[in-house]
Amino acid sequence: MNTEARMELLKGKIVREDFLKARGLGNEIPFWIFDYPPEDEHFVRYSIRKIQEKLTSRSIHYMEIDLYELCLEIIESKISSDKINEFEKNKGSDKLLKKLQIILKPENLKNEIQQRVVSEDAFELILLTGIGKAWPLIRLHSILNNLQPVLGNIPLLAFYPGEYTNSELSLFRKFKDANYYRAFRMIDEGTA
Repeated sequence: MNTEARMELLKGKIVREDFLKARGLGNEIPFWIFDYPPEDEHFVRYSIRKIQEKLTSRSIHYMEIDLYELCLEIIESKISSDKINEFEKNKGSDKLLKKLQIILKPENLKNEIQQRVVSEDAFELILLTGIGKAWPLIRLHSILNNLQPVLGNIPLLAFYPGEYTNSELSLFRKFKDANYYRAFRMIDEGTA
């Protein structure tokens, strides 16, 4: 099943009350991953805007968290772009990446997301985007592991440019991420 057909199924599923109330999952956390071929990125971004319009038209309160934008905000709050440029010029890109990864440790991202969740009115769904753009600064499995205690029973839908097999993450279908078993694959290939 191609990405377009899977996206259509996704649009129908995420507005259902059972999905939004996390029914039928037992005691599992309602984390979902919509994986897709990286070459479909522009189509998926367009589709996310259409999903947001549909959620709004049905008065479903959601929050989008773009991981890349979140990373930029955290970095800019800690260090100026001039200092970043100077550091990279003096120490090199590899050392800069390591420094930025320290600033963006999962605990810091979790705290920032938690602040946003608490400051918003009650919402029914979190859309996690910008995962591919944020690589290699952060990895999806570390974000999901840290968000488990923060979100409770609020469904989280991560848009993942790569492949998820219900246990293994492969960003861009090239870079193996750590295994992650707690999320569900949103739309399987064989779903009709």
